[in-house]
Amino acid sequence: MASGRLIPSGGLLGTLLRRIECFNLHIACDMQISTKKGATLMIDVWFDCRQDANNKDPDQHSPTLKRYHAELWAKPLPDGRQLTMLDQGAYLIASDGRCQIPVSSDNMAATFRSWKRNRLLVEQMLREVLTIVEYIGWTIGSEIIFPSELRGGTQTINRARGWHRKIGDRFDLTLECIARWYQGKDSPLADVFDRYDDFFEWFGDFQGYVDFFLLQDFVDDKYQVKILTDFDDFQSSPLPQTVEQYTAYLQGLTEVLTLRAKRIERYIN
Repeated sequence: MASGRLIPSGGLLGTLLRRIECFNLHIACDMQISTKKGATLMIDVWFDCRQDANNKDPDQHSPTLKRYHAELWAKPLPDGRQLTMLDQGAYLIASDGRCQIPVSSDNMAATFRSWKRNRLLVEQMLREVLTIVEYIGWTIGSEIIFPSELRGGTQTINRARGWHRKIGDRFDLTLECIARWYQGKDSPLADVFDRYDDFFEWFGDFQGYVDFFLLQDFVDDKYQVKILTDFDDFQSSPLPQTVEQYTAYLQGLTEVLTLRAKRIERYIN
């Protein structure tokens, strides 16, 4: 009896599977631990941060992931001031010498694998595809930091973007909201970002934010955000509606996260 699960073929799924095969080959043949010049911390951009999270959320419980954030983002801001990352045990504090903001890790690889609303699409996707996408999704190339303290509302940025019905935890849509915030335009997350304006003001403008966090692969050469699915200005559900849309989304997600991991690797070298 047929399982109903997609099998390797041409088209988008075939392309996705070929990209995953290339990714596996890269990991097997070219994995290395890189060290930023002048630093003592070793950063393996392909380390699966679930490995030391004790079966808990790596964003909260992986000491390696926290160390990587502390190393990567302790550097000059666009205006020349030095951003430092202070280890406070359970979390990090980002400081420019005048302002201190508690920050925490946030994952950028939303696969919707555990979402009930996406169950029928997940059941039609090869399990191996989702597994490798999620592996990529728990490396440092798939992580970023946001302020973690609750300010004047019921949600942090992390929670707001995860629960908003027009964002659905997707980082490409979150980044589009960030771009609009810097432009003074409205978006589904504008009110949340307003509460953390001191954090975003550190980076000057959207280009400064993108360059600081090594997010250039999420934008084009004009710093327009690359949306991973058809986009109608936040009118439709962020969840893919067909197998074809889901496959295209996973393909785009795999590509952009892998490119960012390689960008981080070049940066620390």
